[in-house]
Amino acid sequence: MLGALAHPHVLHPAHAGGLSTAGVVLVSLGAAVALGCLAWAAARTAALEPRWTLSLRHALAEAGFRASATWAELGDWMRLGR
Repeated sequence: MLGALAHPHVLHPAHAGGLSTAGVVLVSLGAAVALGCLAWAAARTAALEPRWTLSLRHALAEAGFRASATWAELGDWMRLGR
């Protein structure tokens, strides 16, 4: 008992450092996400895009433009009290 009181800062061997399993999993997931982002950035820099992404981007921009125009028209209609 006197030995435990004399050295309260001594850790058990199980808590002596290192990463837990959850820590290793989180670090692995972070590394995978970082690697995926790096690959995506390299592909974007090299302009490696499938042709369908360009048409999809155009279609989504057109849909957004039309939706915002519809909401603006509805707001004008409600403001006029019709």
